[in-house]
Amino acid sequence: MTGRLTPPPCPEAGFTPLAGAAWYKRLHARVLAHAAAHEGYARAVEPAKRRLLGALRGDVVEIGPGTGVNLPFYDPAVRWTGVEPNGFLHAPIAREAARAGIAATVATGTAERLPLPDDSADAVVATLVLCTVHDQAATFREIQRVLRPGGRFVFIEHVAAPPGSWTRRLQRLIRPLWRVAADGCHPDRDTLAAIRAAGFGSVDAERFTVPVPVVGPHIAGVAVPQEVTADPRPVSSAHVRGRNPHDGRGS
Repeated sequence: MTGRLTPPPCPEAGFTPLAGAAWYKRLHARVLAHAAAHEGYARAVEPAKRRLLGALRGDVVEIGPGTGVNLPFYDPAVRWTGVEPNGFLHAPIAREAARAGIAATVATGTAERLPLPDDSADAVVATLVLCTVHDQAATFREIQRVLRPGGRFVFIEHVAAPPGSWTRRLQRLIRPLWRVAADGCHPDRDTLAAIRAAGFGSVDAERFTVPVPVVGPHIAGVAVPQEVTADPRPVSSAHVRGRNPHDGRGS
């Protein structure tokens, strides 16, 4: 896979007015590459990444992996799939996976419509991506769909500052411009509340702050889906175990 032979950007993801513009997606890929080199941020989130990502095993799905900055934190034995809507990031991800010695697959898709079968992942990871998805509730439903029983959803995200704080006011003020500059990112989303309301069986999260303006407030944690009891009703052919309900095929 090379940087010149890239799939087209996914028109359903990112900043909607420019979602299908190749020049914008290429520019954002370059911005992410520079942002990944921010040493202060990397040091601040490294403990959470080592603790949460390093413990994962089996089939791991990462939503919106960007340049593949998280790959060095995984156990090399994981089978990793990255769902990245920006095709211009696929080549950097492949290079980072090769450096990390990880068996990796990169797919084009969105968080709201993961191109994966039911019960296909031991873990789903999202870091700095839930701020940009169009529909958080749909994203959490998809995460729970692809997780196997006993699987876990690991997240590290920037979130809204406390209500009434100077940072919260700044986040709201800068949001329109920030969304354009950061491919649809909302700096003031209360993502932890959304995760807690998504129907997971348990959510264990901590708050911390990183030395970055506007998006300093962060959360990191693990959510585990509820255990599902057997349903005596007939199962739709689109949701038979091993099928992706979004693949568009008939029964």
